Amino acid sequence: MRQEQAARSRERIFMAAQTYLESHDIETLTLRKVAQLAGVSPPTVYAYFPSMDDLVAAFFHWMKERVGLDQPLPGVAELPDVPGRRFPLYEQHARLLCNLMNRPSWDRARLDDRTQRHGVWLEGLRADMPGTSDTALRLGTRAIFAFWSPTLWRWMKETCGFTPEESERVARWAVRALADALKRDPAALEAPSSSTPSDERTDR
Repeated sequence: MRQEQAARSRERIFMAAQTYLESHDIETLTLRKVAQLAGVSPPTVYAYFPSMDDLVAAFFHWMKERVGLDQPLPGVAELPDVPGRRFPLYEQHARLLCNLMNRPSWDRARLDDRTQRHGVWLEGLRADMPGTSDTALRLGTRAIFAFWSPTLWRWMKETCGFTPEESERVARWAVRALADALKRDPAALEAPSSSTPSDERTDR
């Protein structure tokens, strides 16, 4: 009973903060303001989230399900479809995502979670690319994954000035090109042998 009540309180806090951050900058939000918006006491908020950084880090895991970051990946042939599935979810939560991504604690939570997320994705693709070395698979797949990440979506949106449709089109094209290159020439991602003289490598 106590666990259910705690889960409901956390959800109210997240929902209140989400609503606020969809129309206000995160710099104007405080934990006391969150408590007021959520209809709970400030000590309740502090008990779950001692600081705004703790709230933002927890938001990362709360948002994963809502923007598709926890979804399993399809096979290699369907990878170009992933941006089309993820980007509309990013757009749906655009202001909130950009607000959260402005905080270092978001990046720390994302990096702490990276090994688990990438490990699941990597294992899912390994069967589709038999014979590909671990090094090539790690480097190639992470390059592919970048093109449906919230970070690159935001870069295309804000720095490149792409429309949502253009962002999806560019990301699909890039994912397809990288996936084809990884299947066609995985050896290009391998480090050259240190025992091979540099002039010999050049001649080849």
